[in-house]
Order: sequence, then structure tokens, then C-alpha cells
Amino acid sequence: MSRSRWRTLLRAAEVVAIGIVGLIIVSAVLPTDAPASYRAVGEPMDLPRRPLESVSRQEFDRVLVGLRGKPVVVNIWASWCAPCRTEMPLLDRAARTYEGRVTFLGVASRDDRQDAASFLDDVGVSYPNVFDPSGDVRSALGLRGFPTTYVFDSDGTLVHSIVGGVSEQQLAAQLEGLT
Repeated sequence: MSRSRWRTLLRAAEVVAIGIVGLIIVSAVLPTDAPASYRAVGEPMDLPRRPLESVSRQEFDRVLVGLRGKPVVVNIWASWCAPCRTEMPLLDRAARTYEGRVTFLGVASRDDRQDAASFLDDVGVSYPNVFDPSGDVRSALGLRGFPTTYVFDSDGTLVHSIVGGVSEQQLAAQLEGLT
């Protein structure tokens, strides 16, 4: 095979590889319709009063059941996640904007509790946050990457998920029609 033919094949392979990586990135950050089969079940439970109180998957479901009647935005995050730090102020503004109409709940997952508490102090988030020490909550929701924002309707059914940092426009679009 000639040298010029070899270079042409290498360039074609590079273009294909770049295209595949681009598709993977785009599919990871675009909002996706979440499986409608995930619906919180169990006896209602109030939101934990203490920041970063540990919750099991069953307790998380019970909290969602207790919040029925209005949509709920759940954000799964970790203290080491740079995009999480970037989007937290946006989520906090949204929580204040939608106060009384939408409940916001943060879930620190498989993180160090002290690091998570420091993170919340640094960012100054006002909405409630719980702690998922085992990762069972994120597994049940099908987490594909940090951060991920899940939108539940007023019946506790998961209707949307956004993998990666969420924008104000994305969040508003997902909440439109639910509030």
C-alpha cells in the first residue's frame, strides 16, 4: 500500500473516531425522556430536617411520595465534580424562582460527607440536600454521569433527565407544563 493511501486511510479513521466521540458527548448532555416506569412508592416521609442526612433508596422514594402534589427537581451531585459546582448557583436561583410551585432536592452520592458539607457551605445552596452513601439512589435512577438532574411530575413519576450541567433554559423547558 502506498504511503499516500495509508495517510488517507488514517485521516478517514480519525474523522470517524472524532464523529463517534462527538455523538457520545452530545447524547450524554442532551435532555432525555426518562423511563416513565420509575415512580416513587411507599409511605410518605417528610424531607429530612438536617442537611445531608443519609437516605436509603426506599427513604428517597418515601420522600418523593411525601412531596406529591407538585413537581420535584432532583439533582445528583458530588463535591469533586466541577460541573456540579458550576450549576449549583443556577439551581439555587431556580429553587427560589419556583418556590411554592416546584420542590428542589439535592442528593450527594457516594461522596465524603465532610467534603459534601464543605461544598454546600462554599456554594451556599438554600434548598434541601440529602446524602446517598451507598449509591443506591443514583443506581435506581440510572445515573450516567455527574451531575444529573431529574424532573418528577406532581405524581412522583420521573419524566425527564438531563445529564451534565443543566442550563436555565433546559430546566425551564422541562418544568414548562408541570407547574
